[in-house]
Amino acid sequence: MRIAAIIRKEFLQVRRDRSMMAILFVVPIVQLLILGYIISAEVKNIQTVICDLDQTPVSRQVIERIRNSGYFNVRYFEREENRLADYLDSGRTTVAVVLPRDFAKHLTNNQPVDIQVLMDGQDSNTSSIALGYIAGILESFMTDQLGAQLAASAAGPHVHLITPSIRVWFNENLRNSDYMVPGIVVFLLTLVTSLVSAMGLVREREIGTLDQLLVAPVKKHQLLIGKIIPFAVLGFIEVSVALLFAKLFYQIPIVGSLGLFFLFTAVYLFTTLGIGLAVSASARTQQQAMYLTLFLLMFFLLMSGFLFPIENMPVAMRYLSKINPMSYLILVVREIFIKGATLHHLYTQGVVLLGSGMLIFTFATLRFQSRMK
Repeated sequence: MRIAAIIRKEFLQVRRDRSMMAILFVVPIVQLLILGYIISAEVKNIQTVICDLDQTPVSRQVIERIRNSGYFNVRYFEREENRLADYLDSGRTTVAVVLPRDFAKHLTNNQPVDIQVLMDGQDSNTSSIALGYIAGILESFMTDQLGAQLAASAAGPHVHLITPSIRVWFNENLRNSDYMVPGIVVFLLTLVTSLVSAMGLVREREIGTLDQLLVAPVKKHQLLIGKIIPFAVLGFIEVSVALLFAKLFYQIPIVGSLGLFFLFTAVYLFTTLGIGLAVSASARTQQQAMYLTLFLLMFFLLMSGFLFPIENMPVAMRYLSKINPMSYLILVVREIFIKGATLHHLYTQGVVLLGSGMLIFTFATLRFQSRMK
């Protein structure tokens, strides 16, 4: 009964706090709506200038391939090669492509052709991806040209080019949102539950109600359970709303078991609520709690593989990411949503999440109880 009374008090307090309600429901939906669109590993609309020195139907075919690829925004055409530097220096374009004179002639005679590609290397990631796009477009064009020449020659019927047969598993349409939105759901779950639990407990200390609870006929473990359970329930409500929004708005296919997803969510809540509990034991004001929580979450986010692939990190950072629970849950949620993975496939991640959650929550509980003495 005592624990139930504390739980009821917490829910009433959250319901009457408009700022808390906004953090729980309004902010996550807005973030899910915005982040699902703007966070993308794809590179599109690359500003491009093309200098066609050949001016032949073949060179124009190459230009059309580049324009219709969907990756390049060919805004400028230049006839003088020495003026391309101005486009890159001024930032008007990121890529400059030069089709040389006698391009079509060399191609027809099966002679080597050098196509110059100039890149603005300020953003090395975008430049590398753009270079890969250009190489793929040119390779595809050359293959088509070679196939046409062979078909027209006497040897054509006896020569067969290799044509790859490509089949994409799991995310057949290669939609970026199918990969990113599950990670956003995990990020919002981590942010909201840890931040709300930390600020809620510190708020009790600020307004003096925590001291009243300490002198009430309630044991410390009952007080702790009564204050943690509401935040856990709110975490489940939060992730359910985010899940429904992702399904209806982004049409995310959830191939795997929702029961397994919520099981891993429950295990992960020991970590996020433990963080909130530990922060509340160290902070004296809600502002301190917010800053400390966001500082910890920045590490969780950057080392989770959500924004940057862990495989691309330096070796030391890769080892450091192995102690980040968020990276394991992001992997789990993506595997469940996209691949339909079962507990048999996710056993290792589950053990790590359970172990880290118990460790963090135990430390936070001991820390909180020591501060209540």
